[in-house]
Amino acid sequence: MELITSKTNRWVKLAEQLKHRKFRDKFSKFIMEGVRSADDARNQGIRDVVCFVTEKAYEEPRTKSIVQEAQDELHWLVLCVPEPIMKLISGTETSQGIVLIVDKPKHSQEELDHVKGHYVLLEKVQDPGNLGTIIRTAAAAGCRGILLTEGSTDAYSEKAVRSSMGSVLRLPVYEKLSLEDVRDIKERNHLVMVGTSLHNAMPYKESPAFADGIIAFGNEGNGMSEDMLSLCDFSLYIPIHNGVESLNVTAAAAIILFHTAE
Repeated sequence: MELITSKTNRWVKLAEQLKHRKFRDKFSKFIMEGVRSADDARNQGIRDVVCFVTEKAYEEPRTKSIVQEAQDELHWLVLCVPEPIMKLISGTETSQGIVLIVDKPKHSQEELDHVKGHYVLLEKVQDPGNLGTIIRTAAAAGCRGILLTEGSTDAYSEKAVRSSMGSVLRLPVYEKLSLEDVRDIKERNHLVMVGTSLHNAMPYKESPAFADGIIAFGNEGNGMSEDMLSLCDFSLYIPIHNGVESLNVTAAAAIILFHTAE
């Protein structure tokens, strides 16, 4: 384990840069933080990781075990840093003393040919916490991947990654898809596409079963666009009682994804 004490160290500077999307895109790397995230990355066999850890955190048995095993078996580069540097690179107010730099998984649209299973489409979802939570829910419901349209928030932002609880590494995320891209994926693979809307839709419990397809959810404020809805074979809604106007997109996604996965 190497000791780093300088704020100008190249790895420290990179970790700071990765707080911004343009650098995550440029270097194709992102930040994961916390003991649970480190454990997830280790359990999933993620290599080429740069791991920052404080001396205090390393003294914790669980953290020490994770770091040592990952260093030995996955060849993580482990850097011991003092608390001031950890505060500099951490995205949380109360850091657990461990931060990882991880390579963004590389996925191309060509992988979507011969799609099997259910995929989740998110159209211009703006809140990173919502995005991360939906990624986690999709993984738990057995979905195969996430399709993100242009104008969506970054799946690899610190908040989205934290909210996904490691699932951003479990599911492939296909980013910056245009309406034409979605149409091509649907038509090329003869997929059922299911929208979510309050209009011209059926109750979600009446949804016909389908093996391979795309389940789409829209922007938090505006829902799905008319253009995207026009690609859907049918749309679903969740009956709501007691005068409640709508559900958060994460709650709606959980209800519909677990129902369609049955």
